[in-house]
Amino acid sequence: MTAAQYDKSISTGELQLNGFWEKSTHYGAAFFFMIFPLALLVVFVAGYFEDDPPTFGWWALAFIFVPVALGILVFFLQKRRLKFKIVETNLSRDELKAIIHEVALELQWMGNFTSARAYVAHTNPGFWSGSWGEQITILLSDNHVYVNSICDLQQRSSPVSFGRNQRNEETIIDHIKAAQQNSLKIH
Repeated sequence: MTAAQYDKSISTGELQLNGFWEKSTHYGAAFFFMIFPLALLVVFVAGYFEDDPPTFGWWALAFIFVPVALGILVFFLQKRRLKFKIVETNLSRDELKAIIHEVALELQWMGNFTSARAYVAHTNPGFWSGSWGEQITILLSDNHVYVNSICDLQQRSSPVSFGRNQRNEETIIDHIKAAQQNSLKIH
């Protein structure tokens, strides 16, 4: 994660995707729904300019508007998945790094700190797990921790994670909150 991506992620509260490949992977399902309606539209426009416009019946509207509506719905669902869960904390950066390392071992994340303030990890699920893998991003900023888990951008696009992304986020957040409670009890 670059410094510019980090800064924009913090300011927007949303994970910033890097380049065309990550965007096309994350939004791939939404774009897929748009292929057939666009092809139909090209056929209708081409026929119109050739003075032989095809008939435009209800079936054409269904083949255009239903996939477009589904594509828009999937786009906004994927956009929402980029939002970080934000946890306020009084733990030091070293304490947070230790918690992240502990959770990474527990959930078998393969990752590292890409900078002093950004941790990125990936999972490597088995064939029968139902997932291509997840990408976990954790950003440390002053007294906040930003947590996001989405389907792995280095793999195929996947519209579902069967709860794995939510489990990744909740596990790290629960560990941070527990450590924070223990820290309060000691003082």
